[in-house]
Amino acid sequence: MTVMTRRSFAAGAATLAVLPATPALSGVAARTFRVMRGSSQIGTHTVSVQRLADGGRLATSNIDIAVKGLGIITLYSYTLSCTETYDAQGQLVSMDGQCNDDGDSHFVKVDREGDMLVVSGSSYNGPTPLASTGAASYWRKDNLSASPWISTQSGELLAVSASPISSPEAPAGATAYRVTNNTDYTIDVFYDSRGEWVGSAFDAKGERATMQYLSETGALQG
Repeated sequence: MTVMTRRSFAAGAATLAVLPATPALSGVAARTFRVMRGSSQIGTHTVSVQRLADGGRLATSNIDIAVKGLGIITLYSYTLSCTETYDAQGQLVSMDGQCNDDGDSHFVKVDREGDMLVVSGSSYNGPTPLASTGAASYWRKDNLSASPWISTQSGELLAVSASPISSPEAPAGATAYRVTNNTDYTIDVFYDSRGEWVGSAFDAKGERATMQYLSETGALQG
């Protein structure tokens, strides 16, 4: 990848206004962001969360990015689609993701087996403890206390830690956290007073990449 680091768009990003949630429709909450690089919009990121009959959650994330040159030439493209299933206790049951990173295909599939999660991905194949592992998707604030994270792009295990920070990029009233593995993965994530994910920001080849709010229907963690 030449325009941005591969980890950057596996991560996602954002600065946005904190808006009150509207009631969820038919047990489904959704949020849409536009992905920005500097002052240019380069794509969209949507997240929807459905309440399941057993008290669990089904989350679906879709990212669609295209960086253009001269307004017409695609210099870089990235698409990702990932679903996560959680039980009523908030533990990961399964995950299934596919990614096209500028022509390079990646995937991840996760299934629970007893007290372990078994990962089959383009970057990692093997087990990881259920109790301590989270998905590298930011809509669940509880994931800040989990490590490792499973990449929603490739299944790579990311040995991350999260710490509260002061960030001028955080929306008014939001709390900012820096998530990093202290080597090649760092992202700032923002949560409002509801505990809802309201944005992220990260470096992408010398420019700041962010995600800006477009619309929402309900609270993702409601």
